[in-house]
Amino acid sequence: MMKRLTAIVLFSALFLLGATEKLDWSKSKEIYKGISLLRIEKEMPRLMKINVIRIDLKTPGLDFTATGRDKDWGKKMPDCAGYIIRTKRQRTRDFMKEARAKGMNMVLAVNAAPWGPWKKPFNHKYANPSGVNILNGEVISDHEGKGPVFVIYKDGVPAIERRLDVEDYPNIKIAVSGFSIVAKDGKSTFKDKSLAPRTAYGISADKRYIYILCVDGRQKKWSMGMTCQEAGEWLLAAGASDAINMDGGGSTTLVYWDEKENKLVSLCRHTLGGYERYVASSIGIILKK
Repeated sequence: MMKRLTAIVLFSALFLLGATEKLDWSKSKEIYKGISLLRIEKEMPRLMKINVIRIDLKTPGLDFTATGRDKDWGKKMPDCAGYIIRTKRQRTRDFMKEARAKGMNMVLAVNAAPWGPWKKPFNHKYANPSGVNILNGEVISDHEGKGPVFVIYKDGVPAIERRLDVEDYPNIKIAVSGFSIVAKDGKSTFKDKSLAPRTAYGISADKRYIYILCVDGRQKKWSMGMTCQEAGEWLLAAGASDAINMDGGGSTTLVYWDEKENKLVSLCRHTLGGYERYVASSIGIILKK
């Protein structure tokens, strides 16, 4: 009897988590060929507004880019002693608009790596992204051994690596570092209790799909956020085998280009009156015409 009660309690706890059943992608919205969106609202175990993107890497014309070096890369930051310029902080929406203005058909963009400096008044013009960050083989930042990395190699294969070897850098299309690996080989790998807005990426076991999870948080009547553990479990439910937690909190931003309406759509609701943070780096998904 005791074993049965224990099983029931465990099942109930997992059910309340809300990510035990595989997500039903037949109910998703295809915002572009090969790019699907699920918008989910949960009341248990707390109020949450969740966006999950699935990207089919077999989609013809699919390509990726990320924030590159600032023109003053390598110089000392003029507004923060002890820091070196790597990127210029920019809203993810502006990252997309700038790419589209240059003729790139960027259809989706999401924030990426955490960065420094992060100190008052929190409005520094430049950033030095954490960990290893690379665009087309060119190093943006390299803080060896600090943080796992989301990678797309030049042959199109995605990966979540615990670390990168310098010898591999020339073979990398994009690399952006995150905070922690939250799922590995189909199993959750992280435990925590901290609620916040979250950005996390996942990859399917067969390397065909990339998943992007963005969750609003810290808004009592809208969405309270989720833990890193839950982010990993949601990505497992979406179909991922491996997952990485990226820069979250006020940085969490997910936007796409609505081709019919000819306008940018933000899928996240930000705190502070809708203010969108200027972040160190973003990833963009391009569909070549």
